[in-house]
Amino acid sequence: MEEKTRLNLSLAQDVDDSLNNLSEKLKLSKNSLINLALSKLLVDYGVIDFHKETNEKNKILKSTEYCDLLSRGRLVDGDTVSTIERIFVNETGEDEIRFAYYKFNKNGNERLILRPLDINENELLMLFADAVSENVFSPDFQRKLKAIL
Repeated sequence: MEEKTRLNLSLAQDVDDSLNNLSEKLKLSKNSLINLALSKLLVDYGVIDFHKETNEKNKILKSTEYCDLLSRGRLVDGDTVSTIERIFVNETGEDEIRFAYYKFNKNGNERLILRPLDINENELLMLFADAVSENVFSPDFQRKLKAIL
């Protein structure tokens, strides 16, 4: 038991020394550093989502009987548009991710094609990058994807 107590005291002293050094370097109080570390831990574990409020205020890009289009990444190639979309499905009341493609009609408007999206890996990477920049994926999904990769 005495060895465990010594180890705990030693670790506590190491943490305190490290906080003091970092506090001096960054010109922040130790309390501020501790709050920052706890906040990061809570965000990383998904206990707090700082983006939740902004994600809930997304404007609707397009609305149909089936769903509301909330955001989408696009890749235009000639007369087709490949997309990864965040949609709110009216029947289920849930957000979903849709891989889709559109063709331009005579008026220049996009028409959804009711077939699977087929693209090569390079196009998928470009489309995925645009979808990330357009906030199609939630921060929680992005964190989990990073863990998989």
